[in-house]
Amino acid sequence: MENKELEQEIKKKITNIPLKDRAKVTALRFYLNKCKQADSDMEKICDNIQSKYDKSSMPIYQKADEIILGTAQLNEQNLGLAAKLLSEEEIQQLNQAPKESKAIPDYWLKVFKNADLQELQLSERDAEAFKFLQKIEFTLAENDSDFFLKFYFAENPFFKQTVLEKKFYYEDDELIKVEGTKVEWHDGKNLTKKLIKKKQRNKKTGQFRVISKEVDDESFFLFFRSIDISNKEKYDKLPEDEQISLQDQLDVDQDVGRMIVDELLPYSLEYFLGIKEFKAEDDGSAEGEEDDEEDDEEIEVPAKGQNKGKDKKRK
Repeated sequence: MENKELEQEIKKKITNIPLKDRAKVTALRFYLNKCKQADSDMEKICDNIQSKYDKSSMPIYQKADEIILGTAQLNEQNLGLAAKLLSEEEIQQLNQAPKESKAIPDYWLKVFKNADLQELQLSERDAEAFKFLQKIEFTLAENDSDFFLKFYFAENPFFKQTVLEKKFYYEDDELIKVEGTKVEWHDGKNLTKKLIKKKQRNKKTGQFRVISKEVDDESFFLFFRSIDISNKEKYDKLPEDEQISLQDQLDVDQDVGRMIVDELLPYSLEYFLGIKEFKAEDDGSAEGEEDDEEDDEEIEVPAKGQNKGKDKKRK
């Protein structure tokens, strides 16, 4: 409920209270409004601190990316922790070894697999594509509210682009629009789709036939979808179930986006090492449930050119 509507509703409710209690309720609201204002002031201060941290951390992440990609020279400064983590013999071997410029293998793949984002989990097929992920770049907009994520990939057999971007736009602290790069998939490599073969039996003849059909599949790459509810008038005219669906998708995108910014980027090493892990909780649903339709049998197969094997299920 918007502030104006809320004010009108409160005023209406208060006028229905007996006069002897109305003055007390009015006085009570005066003090509670002060508490709400204090909360609002605190949120603004916290937001300012957050934006300052985000801006100051950007160049540090760039240095970290250079280490991950193997493009940075190791020196006494960035090897300051070596004495605590390595033996003297290992340090000596490291100093004598030829200086190689190689990326840490499957760094971001391991980070995302160990993070195990519940809203958009990495499927087994996604994992093959994430082997080509080189770095993630975070940028805060000038308004200190909107932010952007860029995923840099090496050339790969799945899609044509080497950079996939996700932009988040806010209004009054509410996410109103996300813009994602439209992924240009190579033929038969769309990770958000899967090909199933459905075995059907003709009830009259008893004969079977197999029908192939491409259907939506769960994939992290759904993160790069675009959603826009900034036009409130247009949004309000949508059916209620469609409004709920769009809002749910925005909530998922926001959760995943903030998880990447607040958790995966600053704690990527801990996730890479498997020290920090986020696992989806078991919802207790029964596994292996069969289709009630006795005459139909669905057989999932990879689309042409895709890896065989079933996808990892979201719990």
